[in-house]
Amino acid sequence: MTMTLKTPAALHRAPRALLLDFGGVIVRTARRTQGRAEFAADLSQRLAATGVKVSAERIEACLTAGATALKHWKHAASRRREPRELDVTEILGDFYFGDLPDPARAVLTGWGAELLDEMSTALTDHLLREGAAELIDYARTAGIALGIVSNAHAGRAHRRILAELGLDAAFGVQIYSDEAGIRKPHPQMLQRASTALGVELAECWYVGDTLDRDLVAGRRAGVGAVVLTRSQHTDEPPFLVDSAPEAVVETPAQLLTILRDAVDHAPVEAEPGTTDDAEAASPQLTRHPGGTLDSPALLQHTHRAILLDHGGVVSATTAPQQPFAEAAEAVEAVLARAGCPVAPGAGLRIIRGAHQQYKVHKKRQDELELFGEITAGQYWGEFTAAEVTEQQRQALRAEAGRLQLALYRSKSVKTERPGIRQLLEYCTQTSRRVVIVSNTICGLGVRSIIRGYGLEEHIHAWVCSDEFGWKKPHRSIFDYALRAAGVAAEHAVMVGDKPYNDAYGAQGVGVARRIITRGGSGEEDEITQGLKTGWVTDVVDHPGQIPALLS
Repeated sequence: MTMTLKTPAALHRAPRALLLDFGGVIVRTARRTQGRAEFAADLSQRLAATGVKVSAERIEACLTAGATALKHWKHAASRRREPRELDVTEILGDFYFGDLPDPARAVLTGWGAELLDEMSTALTDHLLREGAAELIDYARTAGIALGIVSNAHAGRAHRRILAELGLDAAFGVQIYSDEAGIRKPHPQMLQRASTALGVELAECWYVGDTLDRDLVAGRRAGVGAVVLTRSQHTDEPPFLVDSAPEAVVETPAQLLTILRDAVDHAPVEAEPGTTDDAEAASPQLTRHPGGTLDSPALLQHTHRAILLDHGGVVSATTAPQQPFAEAAEAVEAVLARAGCPVAPGAGLRIIRGAHQQYKVHKKRQDELELFGEITAGQYWGEFTAAEVTEQQRQALRAEAGRLQLALYRSKSVKTERPGIRQLLEYCTQTSRRVVIVSNTICGLGVRSIIRGYGLEEHIHAWVCSDEFGWKKPHRSIFDYALRAAGVAAEHAVMVGDKPYNDAYGAQGVGVARRIITRGGSGEEDEITQGLKTGWVTDVVDHPGQIPALLS
C-alpha cells in the first residue's frame, strides 16, 4: 500500500482531534544489539544481591522466550472483539519468568511496573520519526486536540520518553493499555480518548501503524478516518484484515501535508449517491535448577524471612496541613490539559468526593470479607463519577497512574519510624530476607518512600496489594510473599501494626511468629485481643526492639 494522489473524502474534512499511536507513529523502535544480554546481566546481579542466584544466560533465555510468547499472544488477542490487557504479574510472572523457580520468579515479578519500565528502554531505542514533532506542533497551532492511544506493557515508559522528547505537554490525554486494562482493537481505547478530549469519534482521525490492531480499532470505534504511518509491522499483518485505511503514508511528515491541506481548504462534500473506494471497504469490520535458594547463612536461623508491613512499621504516618493538596493540583492540571478545566479549588472537591466513595466501597468490601484491592483506574474512573462530567472522568481515568501517586503522597505525611533502620540492618547482617507486604493504593509510592529513606538495599522483594490484586488478610498475598522469600511459613516472621490484617492473616498461612508494633493503626484494645486470641505472638513499642526477640 502507498499513498495515492487521490485523497479520500474523509481526509478532506479537518479533524477536531488527532489520536496517535506511540510506536510506529511518534517514534520508531530499534532493538539494542546487546540490550538483552546487558539487561539480563544486570538482573542477575540484582538478584544475587538479594541472595538469589540465577545466571545471566538463564535470564537472557527467559527474556527471549518471553518476547516470542508475547508476540504470539498479541497476535491472538487482535482477533478478539474486546481484548483485555495482561497485568504486570502475568507479563513478568508467566511470560518472561514463568519457568524460573521461586523465589527468583516471585522477586522479579515483585519489582512490577518499574521493571517493565526499565526493560522498555534497556532493550529498545526509541527514535523520533521524521516529521512527528512538526505534525504535533502544527496540530496544536491549528487548535486540533491531541491524544495518544497505544498498546503498551509500560505506559509509564512511554510517558517518560515523551517527556524526554519534550512532547508530553502537547497531549490532552494519553491512553495506554496497561493502565486501561484493555487493548486495541478494543474500541473503548479510542472512545476513552475522544471522550476525554470532548470530541466525537467521527470528528477524530486515528493514526496507527498496524492493520490488525489500529485499523480494526478505528473501524470498530467509528473514527472519522484511519491513517497508517508505515512501519515494519504495516505490510505483514498476522491475518487477513477485511478493510483498508484512508491512507498509508511513509512518515508523519507526509501526514502533515494531508492535514495542512484539510485545514487550509473548505470541506468537500461527496456527491449524493457516490462513495469513496476506501470508505466503501471500511464498514465490514464490524524446573531447571535456578541456583541455591537458601545460603548457609540463611539456614542457621529458625526465622529466615521477615514479612514487613510498611505503614506503621517502616513509616510513621501523620495528617498533612493541607490534605490532598498535591493531588488536587494534579487533577486540575490534567483537566486543563484535556480541555475540560475546572475552577481553581475544584480539584480538592473532586478528590474529597472520590475519597468518600472509596471509603464507602472499602468498608462494604471489608464487611463482606472481600479482600480484592482497588485499582487506580477504578479510583479515578468510578469513584469520581458523581463529581465530574463524562469527559472529565475519562481524562482523569487516563491519567490514573500519575494521579494515584499524587494522591498517595498527599493524603498523609510519612516519616521513617525510629528503630526500623536498626531492624533492617540487623536482617542484612544476619542474612534474613525482608519482603515488604503492604496494603496500599500505590505500590510505586511505597517503593519511593522506602527508597527515599535509603533503605531499599535491605529489601529482598515487594508485594504491594494494588499490584498483586489482593490485600491482607487474604492468604494469597502472604503465600506469594513466602514464595518470594523462598522459605516455608514456619521459618517466617510477620511484622505489622494491625492485628487482624497482619497477624490473623499471617497465622492463616502458618507464619510462626507474628509481631505487632505499637504506634501504628492498631488500637491498644485490638492488640490486647490479638494476644488473647493467639493471632499476635509478640508486641513491641518500636521495630528496633525486634532483633532482641529474634536473637
